[in-house]
Amino acid sequence: MRKNRNEVQIIFEFMLEINDGNSQTSSLLRKVNIPFNKYQELIQQLKDRGMLSVTPDGSKTVLELTDKGKEFLEQYKKFSKMMEKSYGLSL
Repeated sequence: MRKNRNEVQIIFEFMLEINDGNSQTSSLLRKVNIPFNKYQELIQQLKDRGMLSVTPDGSKTVLELTDKGKEFLEQYKKFSKMMEKSYGLSL
């Protein structure tokens, strides 16, 4: 059973899926387990923060992390490992 996630954990999971090449809306909604309105909110927040680029490609929309978005993923992973190793807390 999945624990309740906070906003940062949801953002991390969402961005991790995009970084792995998953940019299909239905797949992201299912894998990250969020409703469509939350999906739209995340897209807008990440675009506004310069962490995500959204490019129309015919009938599809391509989502790609910017360098800032990739840096967030790396820093989150490092912080998560440190919390686990030093304090026994998992994020």
